[in-house]
Amino acid sequence: MSIDSSRIVCTGCDYETREVYRPIRIRYQTTNGRTVETGRAKGWCYDCASYSDIERMNQGELHNELVSKERERLEVRHRQDELNRGLLSNFRHRPEKRQLQDQLEWLDKEIAEVGGLLEIAKRRKSKARCLKCWSDRTAPLRFNSEDNVAHDFQHKCGGNLQIIHDHSGPRFHFRVSTYVLNEEGEFIGKE
Repeated sequence: MSIDSSRIVCTGCDYETREVYRPIRIRYQTTNGRTVETGRAKGWCYDCASYSDIERMNQGELHNELVSKERERLEVRHRQDELNRGLLSNFRHRPEKRQLQDQLEWLDKEIAEVGGLLEIAKRRKSKARCLKCWSDRTAPLRFNSEDNVAHDFQHKCGGNLQIIHDHSGPRFHFRVSTYVLNEEGEFIGKE
């Protein structure tokens, strides 16, 4: 399946680049031999002076995501307990029980991943690194869904970056790339 491309433009100058979604998997090798897999985030790399793929290493966001997933797991378990009460509970609601069990397994996996990432983020000295030049001089970006502008970052000209979805533009298809990094985000290898 191919993916739409988008353009990233600055509202204050003529900076423009293409946002090409490349599926990237990041695998962290910890010092105790454990591996933690995650995706990547988007942000600004000051060394590349460009919009770029960066590590997903924001402690606050990871903590909020962990709390949200733990809350969701609690709600699923509560619903599962409700379905197991009563006469003939072994025979009633079987499809929903199976679905809830699958959801619990998925949530347990997600919680372990986010928890591992949060532990790495807490121990780290460096900020999130750029996945092109490996610099830690980066800033994460979030585009507002209403106006498609990244209000959390200001370009060197004073403008903000804006994403313009280009449904009629070129479409791309990439294979998943896996980067193996240590806990500090230093590149070990590519799989």
